[in-house]
Amino acid sequence: MSSFENKKIKEFLEELSSNSPTPGGGAAAALVGSLAASLVEMVARLTIAKKGYEQLTSQMKTTGRKAAGYRRRLTALVGEDIGAFNQVMTAYRLVKEGKSREIKIEKALKKATEVPLETAVLSKEVLKLAREMTKKGNKTAKSDAKSAEFLAQAAIRSALENVKINLDSIKDRQWAKEIRARSLLVRKAL
Repeated sequence: MSSFENKKIKEFLEELSSNSPTPGGGAAAALVGSLAASLVEMVARLTIAKKGYEQLTSQMKTTGRKAAGYRRRLTALVGEDIGAFNQVMTAYRLVKEGKSREIKIEKALKKATEVPLETAVLSKEVLKLAREMTKKGNKTAKSDAKSAEFLAQAAIRSALENVKINLDSIKDRQWAKEIRARSLLVRKAL
């Protein structure tokens, strides 16, 4: 049995393909971002102390550590995205209790917007590292570095779509305006 046959991966993909709203695009974006970070980390490791790349050892170690941190956080965001959207669904199911229900919905929607925004921001950082690996990393792993670039771009785009759709339901216009501005800054990295 190959490592790809991992039960957790299979279960996640089964859940993703089901008719359940979670996991959805935000969780998938975080997973894709973590895959990009993993590839960056791999290319950095394949470059460390290799003949012709000795002068980059320190830089590659730093890049690998950064990528590992992004990978861990993005992996955690998979679950956080699922939880945030489940909170939105729970808030909408509340009996109409007037102001209390609206406040809970707004709070849940904000959280469901912040998680994919963080995914996009971190994936932007991964994209920068991937581009660095494409230029400076071990040339035998260039296709892996390019794959990391493409995956990071996909994670950014997907996460920002989730931000955008949630913003459409936010009543706090000033908060939404600030989030849109932050989203535009991330999109510029593409």
